[in-house]
Amino acid sequence: MRHDLLSRLKNETTACHTRLENSLDLMRDDLQRDEYIALLQRFHGYVAPWEDAIGARLPASLRAFFDERRKTPLLAADIAALTGQPATPELADASAALPPVDNIGAAFGSMYVMEGSTLGGRFIAPHVARLLQLEPGVGNRYFDGYGARTGSMWNAFRETAAATVPEAQYDAAVSAAIATFESLQSWLCVEPLEAPASSGAAA
Repeated sequence: MRHDLLSRLKNETTACHTRLENSLDLMRDDLQRDEYIALLQRFHGYVAPWEDAIGARLPASLRAFFDERRKTPLLAADIAALTGQPATPELADASAALPPVDNIGAAFGSMYVMEGSTLGGRFIAPHVARLLQLEPGVGNRYFDGYGARTGSMWNAFRETAAATVPEAQYDAAVSAAIATFESLQSWLCVEPLEAPASSGAAA
């Protein structure tokens, strides 16, 4: 019974997950460096305010649990490594587009989307490194996520979610997960990705 929440999240977000994955199509072989940099900029614009919003919603007892999952620094490092300039979230900030997170269930539902992305990142990171001829750990740290710890971090998230979210908030968790997928879709895929003129992207 304890994993009913995770089963619902997986089953009821499959369509949203597939739609976003297909739209981004990060495993394609014609991904260009400028496209990739633009995508990292868009992710940075979403992840930074999202992490602030979720962090503010969680109780102090879960602060360390969440803080070790923050990935804004990884995105900033990737962008700096690829462009030679710091990330500029003010050019693209998704604060207004974030889904509402009104309770702990919604927080974990939204986290499910972002934590789950680390599983796919295990395949995206080496693909991007090979395609764009990146040095090890330079420019693909966001998608590499937790590296060798990805499996254990995902299991810890599942256990914590199952133990923390009351059954009365399962619907809120599912709704927030769907809303997170949809807001990511709108934010990342609203138009063809092009490197911002001010990004200083390397050719």
